[in-house]
Amino acid sequence: MHTCGNCGEFVSRDFVRVFGNDMDEVVGCPACMNMREVMQGDGAAAQSSRVRWTRA
Repeated sequence: MHTCGNCGEFVSRDFVRVFGNDMDEVVGCPACMNMREVMQGDGAAAQSSRVRWTRA
């Protein structure tokens, strides 16, 4: 299961694939950002080790 690195809300694998970075990390989702911000790339994390997604 993938989660947002900012709020912990569930995000789908497809959401991570489309809006995440190359490391499959997201730091913003529709629960904590508006879709305009997400679509402009604000939901993609800069490559770092502190932001992670989890898989259940």
